[in-house]
Amino acid sequence: MAGSKQVRIVYVVGAGLSAGLTFPTTGDLLPKMWDRVEAADLSNDLADVIRFHHPNFNPALLKSYPDIEQLLSEMEANAKLFDSSRPATGNFTSEDLEERRKSLLLVLAKWFHEQQATALQRPLDWLLELIDKLKAEKAQVISFNWDLVLDELLFGDRLRKSSYGLGKHDLGPRLIKPHGSLNWYEQSTGKHLKEEKRFSLGGKGSSEVFAFKAYREPKSTRRRYMPLIVPPVYMKEFNGDLFRRLWQETVSVLSTAGEVKFLGYSLPASDFPARFILRCGFHNQEFGELQKGGGRAPATGRAKVTIVDPGTDGPMRVKEAVGWECDWQQKTIANWIQSGGLS
Repeated sequence: MAGSKQVRIVYVVGAGLSAGLTFPTTGDLLPKMWDRVEAADLSNDLADVIRFHHPNFNPALLKSYPDIEQLLSEMEANAKLFDSSRPATGNFTSEDLEERRKSLLLVLAKWFHEQQATALQRPLDWLLELIDKLKAEKAQVISFNWDLVLDELLFGDRLRKSSYGLGKHDLGPRLIKPHGSLNWYEQSTGKHLKEEKRFSLGGKGSSEVFAFKAYREPKSTRRRYMPLIVPPVYMKEFNGDLFRRLWQETVSVLSTAGEVKFLGYSLPASDFPARFILRCGFHNQEFGELQKGGGRAPATGRAKVTIVDPGTDGPMRVKEAVGWECDWQQKTIANWIQSGGLS
């Protein structure tokens, strides 16, 4: 686990990788999924919530849609202040609000599973080249995406606890997912997965978390399987031992990296936890990784850092978190790989 092995090459991937595979980004996600919201018979209920926060919302007008991160953050604030904002519950309860939030996330999860299946029917050449490189380098991959594209291509039927940076240290490749994953389920629902199709990621009793081996949505007519994902909100919460271990491992692999490559990761301005964790890792490169009982390990020195992103704001935020000069390739991941970036 944390601090036990020196890591050479680390990749940090974000929404830019998924966008290159036709997954939506947070900025355009809500309008693109609205037909799915309607198909799930959620549009009226959800439109009421959106219109409360954004009175001019009209599903037919693209510009009236809020960013999904903004909407989920507003719903979270609504829930937290629900009892403090009214003398009586009325016809709408905090449970109703939570149900609409979960239903929206479940529609999103189902859509992502479908996008994944489409992306992997005929994987793009640049994606396969990246996968081959990650395997050859035994790379440590930190992914802030929920989808299972990398999981399936990297591990296939060899998926196990150590694949996710948990349990016994595996040299790699490893895929560390600090924001959760679409195939992770808490004990309350995970216990219903067939034993031959699941394995434990850790925890005991009600705190146990299971990973579903099949790279798809569990099929059931009796219950809904809500994946263990951290929703895109302004103030993210990471509850439970699993996330603590994931974040510790994230810091550890960054702390001893010889080279770090940011692929399509913009470090959103509102994601203060991610920025803090990145700063911990890069700070430790210069001053040594913290050890149990106090003190620091010998510093491994500044890593070579490459940022691949066609935008401008994201790379500037990443550079600030790193703290020293980076090689910024203002290209999409596909163009960077096709121009020999992995060589």
